[in-house]
Amino acid sequence: MSFTAEIKEELASRRPEKSCCMLSELNALTQSCASMNLHGRGVVTITYRTENVSVAKSIFILLKKRLEINAAPHFTKLARFGGRRECAIRLSAADSRKLMIALHMLHEEDAGPVFKGIPRRALTRKCCQNAFLRGVFMGDGSVTPPEKSHHLEFVCNNRSRADAIVRLLERDGLESSVTQRRGAFVVYMKRGAQISTLLGMMGATRAMMRYENILAQRSLHESVMRATNCDHNNMMRQIGAAQRQIEAIRTIQKKDGFSSLPASLRELAQLRLSNPDASLEQLGEMASPPVGKSGVNHRFRKLMEIAKSYETGE
Repeated sequence: MSFTAEIKEELASRRPEKSCCMLSELNALTQSCASMNLHGRGVVTITYRTENVSVAKSIFILLKKRLEINAAPHFTKLARFGGRRECAIRLSAADSRKLMIALHMLHEEDAGPVFKGIPRRALTRKCCQNAFLRGVFMGDGSVTPPEKSHHLEFVCNNRSRADAIVRLLERDGLESSVTQRRGAFVVYMKRGAQISTLLGMMGATRAMMRYENILAQRSLHESVMRATNCDHNNMMRQIGAAQRQIEAIRTIQKKDGFSSLPASLRELAQLRLSNPDASLEQLGEMASPPVGKSGVNHRFRKLMEIAKSYETGE
């Protein structure tokens, strides 16, 4: 089972208790999974279609529990998609009318019913907004496993619906963008921490914990790599500095020998030649009396200046 299918199964197992949340989730599922069929003389029926059995079960339960609509699901095989099964939930004209009125798609007026279109917004309550996002993801959402990359998306059939999802995510400080792909509008997120937050908001607790674990492991790995690289770079700098010091000392040794050097510089030059891999702190501890790192560094600068004067003839 894919990571997306696992999340949808977890989300479908959640049963919103509040009537408003049920309606908000059903609203999102209607936008993403339903189609309207016109039969003439004002008769309209609605059909939900999904390849995910858990999502189909969630739609069936929401219709029954919130609107007392009983609609038996029908399964068919899609020959053009390698024989995958598709579940269709077809509502009668009366049940379709009841659903459209509940979702404010249809208004009863004196002159007759007026179709208002599918609502694009979730209800204003926070719980209803989360229920709406849960329904949107179950209908047309997907997410890449965190072990591979950070990518979550919703595939929308029109730009207005995509923009509505972007605005809803913005309410919770979640960043998303819209792109076009094969005639559809795709709302996508790329930041791992925000994807994890969204999974938690929708109610996918297990998926969120898996995501958080991967993020923590990746963060730890990156910290270790940074520390390792830092240590390696420091070591290479130390080796390079020691090599330059030895070259300067050899230059002095060839020209006048160490007898011309003050006792403190002569001692340090001999210590460096005997200990080419030692750090400044270690060389300072070997000196008699011991010298701090800054003192050792100062003496090496003196040795480097003397060697440079030999090379330039000053």
